[in-house]
Amino acid sequence: MEVHHLYFIIGAIILCTAPVLLLAIAHLETDSIDQGKEFEFSSKDMWRQLREENTHIASLSQLLRQAGLFNSAQQANAISITLIAIVTITICLGIYTYFNGAPTTNILMTITLGLIFLVYLSYFFLKKFAKNRQNRLNQETLILVQTTRMLWRVGLSLPKTLSIMCDQLRNLAPTCSQELQFAVNKIESGQSQEEALYELIGCTSAEGFKEYLIVIRQQAITGGSIDKALDELYKLLQNRRKLDLQEQVNKMSGKMSLVMMVFLFPALLIIVAGPALMSISSALKNLGS
Repeated sequence: MEVHHLYFIIGAIILCTAPVLLLAIAHLETDSIDQGKEFEFSSKDMWRQLREENTHIASLSQLLRQAGLFNSAQQANAISITLIAIVTITICLGIYTYFNGAPTTNILMTITLGLIFLVYLSYFFLKKFAKNRQNRLNQETLILVQTTRMLWRVGLSLPKTLSIMCDQLRNLAPTCSQELQFAVNKIESGQSQEEALYELIGCTSAEGFKEYLIVIRQQAITGGSIDKALDELYKLLQNRRKLDLQEQVNKMSGKMSLVMMVFLFPALLIIVAGPALMSISSALKNLGS
């Protein structure tokens, strides 16, 4: 590799890392001084504008919301940290490839493939984490429904019921408590109950938790009793849980049958049919002799 190629690679590395480092330093400085709030507000507005203009960014924001990152500042920070990590690892791969004596085309290909692979890997883990979190919401909804029924029979209002559940169910249902705390904060800040619950419904993909939110939002709109509706929802969730368990048992039995056919059936065939095959082979040898 010639000298001007080396200068080209060093310049490309500096151009790639300098903006990232400057952005990280500026973000750390604005968090430690009073101007941090203005920077956070502007980044929040920028992220919200990007979500409104681009459907891909909107779907990414929805996925981050389902993973537990509620506001725009948390989502922007998570994406910034992930991009910094991806760029750093990609540059390290390029430097490692260069010092191994690879040509320029191989270095550029390594950087490109590493960047694509790391972005896909980050998206894969984010999607998996969001799916696991939504599954936890479904599992905790049964406790949520029963607790809501007990508090509703006492005569508490809906905001008070949600606030008590957020405080008392942090250990039994931490994921649901975190979601409900988001709605409670919206209600306490002046937003109406219907709008806060509707926003929470649109941010989740867990069917059981979404149905629970629809029931209590209907109560907030009409002002009627929800005891019967919660009882029917509890029975529906129980039946759905039984069907899911039966499906898991059926899948597990199918996997066990496959394992038995692969490992146990040949051994059983050898034990049962082995002596007969040995006797037949000895008889054929005697006839031949």
